[in-house]
Amino acid sequence: MKLQLDTHDLGCMIEELSDVTVSPQPEQHFQSIPILGGAAQLQRILLRTGMEINLYEGSIHEPVTLDVGVRYPHLEIGYTLSGQGFWETAGSSRGYCLAPGVSHLIYIQDSKLRFELLPVERYVHLELRVDVRYFRELLPELSRISEKPSFCRQTAGSPHLSLIAEQIKQCPYSGKLQRMFLEGKAYELLVHHLDAAEKVEKRVRAESKLNAGDIQCLHYAREILTRTWREPPGLLELARLVGLNDYKLKLGFKQLFGTTVFGYVRGLRMSEARKLLEQGKANVSEAAVMVGYHNISHFASLFRKTFGYNPSEIARAKESGQG
Repeated sequence: MKLQLDTHDLGCMIEELSDVTVSPQPEQHFQSIPILGGAAQLQRILLRTGMEINLYEGSIHEPVTLDVGVRYPHLEIGYTLSGQGFWETAGSSRGYCLAPGVSHLIYIQDSKLRFELLPVERYVHLELRVDVRYFRELLPELSRISEKPSFCRQTAGSPHLSLIAEQIKQCPYSGKLQRMFLEGKAYELLVHHLDAAEKVEKRVRAESKLNAGDIQCLHYAREILTRTWREPPGLLELARLVGLNDYKLKLGFKQLFGTTVFGYVRGLRMSEARKLLEQGKANVSEAAVMVGYHNISHFASLFRKTFGYNPSEIARAKESGQG
């Protein structure tokens, strides 16, 4: 299925794609989205003028291609909890994957986005969407990323972002308390991403001798690892794929993303393992093997180093909760 939309505000795309609307509260809407197989639902929470949270949940029965023209200054933070896909901006040679545990900070104006969503039984995606015209106070911070028609910074395997996404999804409040809670989480997401973008830019300028081509190659390397973390290429093979030598790949990856190539893959594996444990789809031993670790003690040690607690504590917490 292929769809084309042109948007001039936050509501344009939602109104075009959605079907039935039920509004139990003026600031909260539940809408069905036929293109996602008929079983999908959008929960749209209007926090204030020009700011909203959208939570998509459902299944995709066929590949979906969506071309969206964005005519206004649009800032978005997207976080995928379940599902697979791909997106890119018009005229760009780079693309970005949609995958569990991967977050994007996006700024776009007078440009086009193309999304490709793959068939999947469970698709869960969270978005914080901001119309920058209503948030002039953000302009100083956005100046570093709004020089071009589009900007994206991708983050994967962050326990902090995973926690915020789950807190938003599982918000225990309703009415005005819900809106206050979620608006606070929205600003927490904004602060985290904008601060990280600024720090990366400053660090790369001050410390590295990477040119623009090197940085583009390093972003491509991260995209490959995000797609292939279950069976990633070796360091030499990855360097060959992206057109860098292994030394520049190792040094540049650490400088640009704040972690090593192997640390990045480990973060993605740990996030997947935690999701399996929290959803009750595997015990500790099974989760370890499913994300590529056959030494259970080593897996438990890495898990504890990543999240600050043992993987077995998730199972105990689920059992006590059921009791």
